[in-house]
Amino acid sequence: MKQLTVAKLRTIVDACVGTDGSTTRVDDSVLDTRWDELGLDSLAVYEVVTRLQDELGVKISDDDIDTFSTPRLMLDSINGRLVELAGP
Repeated sequence: MKQLTVAKLRTIVDACVGTDGSTTRVDDSVLDTRWDELGLDSLAVYEVVTRLQDELGVKISDDDIDTFSTPRLMLDSINGRLVELAGP
C-alpha cells in the first residue's frame, strides 16, 4: 500500500517551492505549524497537493485542500484516502 511519509512530503514541497533556505523544511518538528508560517501561500499548497494527486493517485477537492492548514492534517487526510483506496 502506498503511504505519504514526511520525507516524501518534504521532497514534494522542496520541488514546488525550492530549497534556497527562505522556507522552513518540512520535518517532524513542524508538522503542526501552519503552511503560511512555513512560508507557503495557498498557491504553493495547491501545487503540492496537485503533485501528490498525480504521484499517489488520490483525488482531492479544492474544498479539501482548504482543510490542510498544516503538514500533519495533509498527511493524515491523504493517508486516510490511501487506506480507503487499498480496501480490505
